[in-house]
Amino acid sequence: MEGILDNLSLAAKSLQAQTAKITKHYHVTIAEWRLLRQIESQVITQDAMAEALQLDTSTLSRQLKNLSTKELVSKTAVGKDRRQLEYALTAMGRDTLQHVNADYDALIDAVFHYWPEDEQQMMKIMLNRLSRSIDRADSILEENSK
Repeated sequence: MEGILDNLSLAAKSLQAQTAKITKHYHVTIAEWRLLRQIESQVITQDAMAEALQLDTSTLSRQLKNLSTKELVSKTAVGKDRRQLEYALTAMGRDTLQHVNADYDALIDAVFHYWPEDEQQMMKIMLNRLSRSIDRADSILEENSK
């Protein structure tokens, strides 16, 4: 069974490299692209973004600052003390996101072009099962180490 996880890891690394190539072309990182997608989905506060992406606040703040510097997002102070910030895509941010999304969708279409729909669905089912199994194994290992 070890070979299955090795193959999965290699596939994930390959997808990561292809995705990095796409995002780099538009002068953003994969992490910044994910943030742009969150903001487009109306996840606009740092707390909500940190929770959605499971990031610590210092990492998130740095990424948001980079997006602001690149003029891809704008921020607005809200609340009584004006310390709470809400983020929005700028026109350039929307354009960048649209281009990255289109190229990523084209990559995914190319990957699964010759896969029948039933095999794609079976892959989703198997990956979900694998994820749950890994989570269960992690829980068992944690309990055994106590």
